[in-house]
Amino acid sequence: MRTRPANPTIGDVTPLHPARVALSVLLLHPALLHTAAAQTWGSPASWKPFTYARAAQPTPARKPGEKTLLALDGTTGTLKLTLRQLQAMPAIRYTVLHRQLKQTFTYQGVTLRDLAARGGFAGKDLRVYAANGYFTTIRADDYMNEPIMLAYSADGQPITTLQKGPLTVVLPAQPARLNGPEYGAAWVWYVERIAPLK
Repeated sequence: MRTRPANPTIGDVTPLHPARVALSVLLLHPALLHTAAAQTWGSPASWKPFTYARAAQPTPARKPGEKTLLALDGTTGTLKLTLRQLQAMPAIRYTVLHRQLKQTFTYQGVTLRDLAARGGFAGKDLRVYAANGYFTTIRADDYMNEPIMLAYSADGQPITTLQKGPLTVVLPAQPARLNGPEYGAAWVWYVERIAPLK
């Protein structure tokens, strides 16, 4: 299997097939996951490039009692991620108006595309579930081609419950179609689970 160098940089990308990226992460022995995960990130050449604020870091092992923040219902089971494990994934950052809160924040988080790749279902429509029972569908064409993120920080701070955190889906300001009424439901607050639409 082709992997990235042990110390990847943002611009260093090895083309890998999406299925191989997902399988390389999911099929690794848990004891090896935190050292190998940083080496398996890389977008296939067919994927539109995103601008990352930070490259992937080695995935930290879960500490005793550490809370699961996100569940990815992947093709081979459920992957439970802590905040620190999410923060180790490639990070994207941009400033956008949160229309419901009527405030502008600089959000940082993980793209839905990278989360779908980690779960083994990149390219499939997603169902995003919130802790309050709300859920919505985000189309693959949207998250595969636009840097829609699952944000874990706003203005450099953890996202509070009043700011719709700790995890919230954020859409970029461009293209303009993402700011129309059709996409209002995609701003999911209190996210706790993501799964492929069956």
